[in-house]
Amino acid sequence: MNDSVSATPLRIVIAEDSGLLRAGIVRLLTDSGRQVVAEAQDGPSFLLAVEEHHPDVVVVDVRMPPGFKDEGLKAALEARSKRPHLAVLVLSQYV
Repeated sequence: MNDSVSATPLRIVIAEDSGLLRAGIVRLLTDSGRQVVAEAQDGPSFLLAVEEHHPDVVVVDVRMPPGFKDEGLKAALEARSKRPHLAVLVLSQYV
């Protein structure tokens, strides 16, 4: 068994509006033994995925539709306020 991956894989939700980038993140994580339980392309669908799937970790883009400002960051903060022990990784190619 690979020492870097536990017997129970991390449950991860990905929130990224770029389909190509999202697919790449999913591939990297699943190839390393993690379990991506949901993908979202905007804040509202991300929050629904977190509520439905109860992930251990979320990976969130800062800028997401509709305004492409800080919608992802706001959604991550809201998810964390509802689930204080949720691990959040915020990514941005611009900020």
